[in-house]
Amino acid sequence: MRSLMRGIAGILLAAVMAGAGTGCVAIEAGHEGVVVEQPAFFGHGGVDPVPIKTGRIWVALTTQVIDVDVRPVQYAEHFDIISAENAPVSFDAFLIANVIEGRSPELVSKYGPHWYVNNAKEAFRTFVREEVQKYPLFQLTTDPTTRQKLQDAIAKEVQTKLIEKQGIPVRLNRVVVGSILPPKGVVEQTTQTIIQEQRKITMVEFQKAEESREKAERQRGIADRAYRESLGLTAPEFVDLRRIEVQKEIVQHSPSALTVIMGLERVGINLPPLAAGQ
Repeated sequence: MRSLMRGIAGILLAAVMAGAGTGCVAIEAGHEGVVVEQPAFFGHGGVDPVPIKTGRIWVALTTQVIDVDVRPVQYAEHFDIISAENAPVSFDAFLIANVIEGRSPELVSKYGPHWYVNNAKEAFRTFVREEVQKYPLFQLTTDPTTRQKLQDAIAKEVQTKLIEKQGIPVRLNRVVVGSILPPKGVVEQTTQTIIQEQRKITMVEFQKAEESREKAERQRGIADRAYRESLGLTAPEFVDLRRIEVQKEIVQHSPSALTVIMGLERVGINLPPLAAGQ
């Protein structure tokens, strides 16, 4: 009887000790858990090649579970560099990638949980700098097709020279290059230059308009003089004629009867007939 009691007590003690040496780990949706076994007394540790999917798992307190996000993650980098013509430019570039599902243990084993910082960050920045420095400032800041060319070229470099060459188990979603701008001082200087150029264009157009108007007025004066001379009128008589013609047009376009009283340069002049029936 005593032996039986000792056996039961031993089993309970072992169960308590076992329970005290374990813990519960929860893995959220969109994540994988990588189990890194670290035996306390004997056996071989290491990374378990099978990741933990969404849910809960009980593990020994000496076992580490690394949470790996397998959803697309955006990594941002800021740049202040020199363009092809030694002009400074500022912009942001983004690498969007995700760990391939089921291969998180391989990633942790070869590159650690911080794979981007440890193995991709500087390479990505180098690819971006080299591509941007191939273009002059004006093309970088004004040509809408340049950013797409940059993004395609950088993405190709990342895929072939980084992910495929090193065998990093991640999937490249895309590379995004933000708006490329010169420093604030250059922007202000460019703005002032544009304003001055616009003002110059406006003045040139105004001068052309004035010259055209002057030419038209001169041509009209020549035509009026020829018309007056053909009628045999003096200058005051011609002024009276033009007044009558203007008043005639007003009367013709008036919606109702209209009486016009006007003074002439000369009274009782003999005006030639303007047209039959008038």
